[in-house]
Amino acid sequence: MLTAKVMLLGDMGVGKTSILYRLVYNRFEGQYKSTLGVEILSHDVAPADGSESIRLVLWDTDGDFGTQIFDTVYVTGASAAIIVADVTRPQTVTRMVELVRGFETRFPGRPYKALLNKIDLPEAAGSAGRIDELAKSSVRPVSAKTGAGIAESFAELARTIRRRQS
Repeated sequence: MLTAKVMLLGDMGVGKTSILYRLVYNRFEGQYKSTLGVEILSHDVAPADGSESIRLVLWDTDGDFGTQIFDTVYVTGASAAIIVADVTRPQTVTRMVELVRGFETRFPGRPYKALLNKIDLPEAAGSAGRIDELAKSSVRPVSAKTGAGIAESFAELARTIRRRQS
């Protein structure tokens, strides 16, 4: 089975842990403690074409690292990244863009997915135009609470990783 290390990057409170728990355990809890350092989970993704599954080793990082994450040992050997922002906090979208640029610089050509989380919140309704605009780019609107877009985002990333490693 192909195994790939995937970093989850983004500011504190954007929902990285919630996204992982939705993916791995198919559950959402409203209250999480901030991740300190890194939490590691794995999830097997079965491709739609019936080929062998890929195991994603998911590294949920502490949001306090910011762009300094690229100077830590945590990113060593990363095959890909999921970079998360909170639709209700514009500053996290700015940070997501910085992290995307940093990942592209540090790991040229390696795949990533940019996820705009919390689209289920009422405050997200005011950002509807922006969400639509971002959805047309490489940013995917998701909700860890409802599960919208989560499994699909990781499956797309897994397919990209497989293509690159074949």
